[in-house]
Amino acid sequence: MVDDQAKDSSPRKRSQASFFSSVASFSLPAGAHVTPGAVRGYYIDMGIKAETPEWPPPGMPPAELRLRVATIQWALGAYEHYLAGEGEAWLAAAVSCAEELLDEQQTSGALVGGWVHARPFPHTFPLRPPWLSAMSQGEGASLLVRLYAETGEERYAEAARRALLPLRLDASDGGVRATLDGRSFPEEYPTSPPSFVLNGGMFAIWGLHDVGVGLAEPQALADFEQAVDTLAANLHRWDLGYWSRYDLFPHPVPNVASSFYHDLHIKQLRMTHLLAPRQELAEGAERWAAYTSSPFDRRRAFAGKALFRLVVPRNRELARRLPWSAIDGSEEAQVARTPRGAR
Repeated sequence: MVDDQAKDSSPRKRSQASFFSSVASFSLPAGAHVTPGAVRGYYIDMGIKAETPEWPPPGMPPAELRLRVATIQWALGAYEHYLAGEGEAWLAAAVSCAEELLDEQQTSGALVGGWVHARPFPHTFPLRPPWLSAMSQGEGASLLVRLYAETGEERYAEAARRALLPLRLDASDGGVRATLDGRSFPEEYPTSPPSFVLNGGMFAIWGLHDVGVGLAEPQALADFEQAVDTLAANLHRWDLGYWSRYDLFPHPVPNVASSFYHDLHIKQLRMTHLLAPRQELAEGAERWAAYTSSPFDRRRAFAGKALFRLVVPRNRELARRLPWSAIDGSEEAQVARTPRGAR
């Protein structure tokens, strides 16, 4: 089980973060069914994402209109309900969702193993389809390892292994791997230059752990340890001295994490330290928690986030009209950013 330091309060009523993503109105607790050295409950409890044990749930957009993480996190949430003893229907729903993921996963070609996004990312980052996300790949692998453990269905294990292939391929070649200080780091959004989104990177890293431990894959474990080393050695880059950064993309102003993501970062650091102890992770989590307790730091962070959204609006059409925007409206510029292996 998770130690007391890593536990948190129960989920709030909302199921999605939005705009400033305040932790006061929406938060995700640390997982309550985590056992170090094994793969059981997920490290962040996604139960709030799944409200009824049926796939697809009412109101879920069609697959072609949603980010792949929405599908995967719903299934991880359903699995948490199952682990909490709420009935076999939740496991059956997670399995139904996984079957859709297997149907959508690329089994050959330049993007083998990937869950492809066929639409541009709608805001903040310049991403032209087709593109993959290390967060989707890692979370998808984590889900499939758990369902393999429950069902013994070898197809899930095979798909989990495939899901890691893009994490070993550079973003410039169609994968989701970038270089940070001479070391590999997984990219939630494989932009050029790299964006290094912190929460997405850690979700991806957990996928390496789960395949390594749950499927006894030495290469995945080695990749996991290397990725944790990269995270620990570079954690200071996401530290503003009063709050955490959401990413390292060269925006005109720093992308200060919302209170939701700052809280998530702290929980993720504690969980990653639980899986692979590193002093930098433990100290970083405590330092960032101390920022949260400071009213001055909270106000400064809110002001920083508000400034960022004024300079980098979420509205794509408005954003690309700004002279400093990384989102270019011309077709040639967008295609030039598409990974070579995905064209």
